[in-house]
Amino acid sequence: MKLLTRLFFIVAIFGLMVSSGNAQQKDRYKIGFVNTGVVLKEAPQARKVEEKLKSEFLAREKILVVKQQELLEIERKIKVDGVTMTQVAQRKLERELRLKLSQLKFEQQEFREDQNLRRNEEIRNLQTVIASVLKRLGDEHKFDLILTEGVSYVSDVIDITPMIIDMLKNLQEQESALK
Repeated sequence: MKLLTRLFFIVAIFGLMVSSGNAQQKDRYKIGFVNTGVVLKEAPQARKVEEKLKSEFLAREKILVVKQQELLEIERKIKVDGVTMTQVAQRKLERELRLKLSQLKFEQQEFREDQNLRRNEEIRNLQTVIASVLKRLGDEHKFDLILTEGVSYVSDVIDITPMIIDMLKNLQEQESALK
């Protein structure tokens, strides 16, 4: 529903711009498009966010890997030594395996949720930076309209994604120089 509303709004604005004057007046409008997916992949700030999140969650991820290896060792022990074990010992190992598997699944789910929350937080912060860069670009280059999402087709003539990425790189360099 949001997409339809947004698309209707864009079409309505474009229609008003085109119908508001003659062909000469229409040529005065400057429209740009930014592919935010590309910006979020290529901007140095996005890479910095990914590195930050990776280092932030690395220790927990290592713990989960160790726990997975423990489970594999218990499974191996049941398969290999199960023939020579008493039924009581085998059931005890199987119970331990189920318990640890259940705990691991819970911890993995919790890890993914924490990771997603942090990623969303950082992406929101990055989107704020991108929005300010878009505004600055719009003001400096006198754009009448800059579109980001929900666009079906964009010609290379109005795709300003590379300009935004360059501005974000410059901003990152300026911030690095100040540190």
